[in-house]
Amino acid sequence: MTSFRLALIQLQISSIKSDNVTRACSFIREAATQGAKIVSLPECFNSPYGAKYFPEYAEKIPGESTQKLSEVAKECSIYLIGGNFLPTRLYP
Repeated sequence: MTSFRLALIQLQISSIKSDNVTRACSFIREAATQGAKIVSLPECFNSPYGAKYFPEYAEKIPGESTQKLSEVAKECSIYLIGGNFLPTRLYP
């Protein structure tokens, strides 16, 4: 049987998307250095929680958040579950 380490990350979120993504990337790197091969972020990891925030925080996919997450996953050689993203096509 093959085993692997899984990391589930919880974050304190602010109203500044770039800060949230940077914080998430920091925790992802920390999990990888502790041996995690799969890392999962929470829903709304890059924005405040609640439907009223969705239009403001929606972004293109690929976009700012997906690009950063892709880079850190490649850098750390891990599989990353990026929570959820709000695509701009739902919120023009």
